[in-house]
Amino acid sequence: MKPNENDNKANRILTIYDRLRKGYVINKKEIASEFGVNVRTIQRDFDDIRNYLADNFQGEEIIYDYQAKGYIIDNQQNKILSAVEIFAFIKILIESRAFCRDEMNGLINSIFSVVSKSEQNVIKELVYNEVFHFEQLTHNKSILKNIWDIAQCILRKEVIQIYFKKLNGQEGRRVIHPLSIVFSEFYFYLVAQIEELENKEPAFFRVDRILNFKLIGRKFKAKRFEEGELKKRILFMYGGELLHLKFTYIGQAIEAILDRFPTAKILNQSQDKYLVEAEVYGKGCLMWLLSQGESIELISPIHLREEIKAKIVKMNGIYNEERLRGV
Repeated sequence: MKPNENDNKANRILTIYDRLRKGYVINKKEIASEFGVNVRTIQRDFDDIRNYLADNFQGEEIIYDYQAKGYIIDNQQNKILSAVEIFAFIKILIESRAFCRDEMNGLINSIFSVVSKSEQNVIKELVYNEVFHFEQLTHNKSILKNIWDIAQCILRKEVIQIYFKKLNGQEGRRVIHPLSIVFSEFYFYLVAQIEELENKEPAFFRVDRILNFKLIGRKFKAKRFEEGELKKRILFMYGGELLHLKFTYIGQAIEAILDRFPTAKILNQSQDKYLVEAEVYGKGCLMWLLSQGESIELISPIHLREEIKAKIVKMNGIYNEERLRGV
């Protein structure tokens, strides 16, 4: 065997091994075509890698995955993603609209890298229409770097000063203790404790509205923040005090109510009428309660019930026929 042939073989085996380690599905014909060799040569490469795994990684072996139609490293402790799992991830990614087009395409390509070309083609065909017609959010900003940089500050408990754009377009500045990054209704949010308001509930800052931030040079002390518990009690990322809701629901889709309020409990049921209680933070629930029309009647807290009544009166005025004739 010539020296360059040795080099070619070493490069080919290392490439195959590296891809298997990264979770790629290896198709013999495709890899043989890529390196310009026959399938028997690739089979010998597989045998060499199998021997190496047997000597150095007990419990791991190269097997043929009939579902993926290719070879993988079988490791019970590190299962690769299947094509159907990747398809589901991509569908969720597109539907979330959380990222601008460039970032979304980059993420999709990264996810594609763990399946064979044949599976990539199938998935691309299934999502082509959605990707082609994808409408990015109006802010049209790249946010991945910001998310990652802020996440490092959360891990290190770094006090930071953020510069952000308010809803009215003005710029704001706050010194904060960053606690968590959560996703809800199209947007990523930074959950943070404003330094001069330590006794208040955490505030929420949309990541795409954070213009930049800087380290203050000191750390904060905080108990572990339970973002999972927060997400159970918050709607549309509106902060505020903890409220105990009690309302009646009339209808057959009680599952949708329980899914919307993970803390909800059914106190009473009479045919299609349910008495429900739930815990929420702030008044973000108002938008949802009003959107349900006559299916929902809020019973308590009284001050929130009165606020809903006032909004209904105002809406009635907006839809007054005389007002329409004056337009």
